Amino acid sequence: MSKPCVGCGWCCLQDPCMESHRRYGYMPRCPDLFWDEEQGRYLCGLMLNPETAEQFKRSQHAGEGCYAPLNGWRDDVRNRDNKK
Repeated sequence: MSKPCVGCGWCCLQDPCMESHRRYGYMPRCPDLFWDEEQGRYLCGLMLNPETAEQFKRSQHAGEGCYAPLNGWRDDVRNRDNKK
C-alpha cells in the first residue's frame, strides 16, 4: 500500500525527474521545485503550470503515492534549500 506524497522534496532533491533533465540538463536540483512556506511543503512548478501540468502529471504518475515511503524526510518535512 502506498503512502500519499507529503511534499518532503526527497525525490526532486535527490534525483530530479527526466523532464527536469530534458529542460535544464543534469542539475543537482530542479529549478522548478520550490518550497511553499504557507503549505509547509515542496511543490513542483511543472505540475502547477497549466501548459505542462496534464502531460507532466501523467509522466510522473502524480497521485499514485510516494515512491520512497520509508525515507526519513517524510517525517521531517522542512525547507532543505541551501540557497539562503
